[in-house]
Amino acid sequence: MGPPACGKGTIGEMLSKELRIPLVSTGQLLRNLTPNSPWYAEMYKAMASGNLAPNEHVAEVLKQELKKDKYASGYILDGWVRQMSDLQFFNPGFDKVVLLEVSEDTTFKRISGRRVCDVDGKNYNIYLMTADELKNCPGRLTQRADDHEDIVKTRLELYRNRTEEAIKYFEREGILLRINAEGPPDEVLQKVLSELGK
Repeated sequence: MGPPACGKGTIGEMLSKELRIPLVSTGQLLRNLTPNSPWYAEMYKAMASGNLAPNEHVAEVLKQELKKDKYASGYILDGWVRQMSDLQFFNPGFDKVVLLEVSEDTTFKRISGRRVCDVDGKNYNIYLMTADELKNCPGRLTQRADDHEDIVKTRLELYRNRTEEAIKYFEREGILLRINAEGPPDEVLQKVLSELGK
C-alpha cells in the first residue's frame, strides 16, 4: 500500500524475486483488460480521470487471476486494498501489509518523470535513468494517462480520504509495516525485508 509513485510496483517486483513469490499488480491487471471485457470502458474511464475503479469489478478481476495454479503457494498483492469497502468484495486474509510512505513532493517528482516502456511494460523515470538503461529499453517510453499533474492531485486526494481508514484498520490488526520509501529502491527493499524478518 501507499500513495501514487511510492514504489509499490518496483518494490513489489524486487520483493517477488527475493522471496520467490509471484507479484499481482492490480493496476497492471486493469491496464491489461481488453476492449471485449465487460468492464473495460468503465475501468478505463475511472483510471484515466484519476478515480478508483469500481471495487466490485476489480475484486472479480483479482479473484479470476488468483485462481491460477502459480499463486497456490502465496502471492504479493500490489494495489489492493485502497479503501475499507474493498474488503467486502475480496479479503484474501493478509499475513502482512507493507505501507510505503513518501511525501507529496516526492510523489509529484516521481510521477512527472515516470514513463512506461510500450514493449516490456517496465516503469522508468527519465530523471533517474542512466544512459545505458535508456539505450537498453526495448521500446518507446510513454507517459501513463493517470500520471498528469491534475490527475495526480485527484489520486492523492482520494488516497488521503479513502485509504487512511484501511491503514488504521491494518494497524489495529497488528499486521501493518510502515516503511520510509524516500530512498533508492535497493535501500527500501532492505528495510522491507528487515521488517519481514528476512
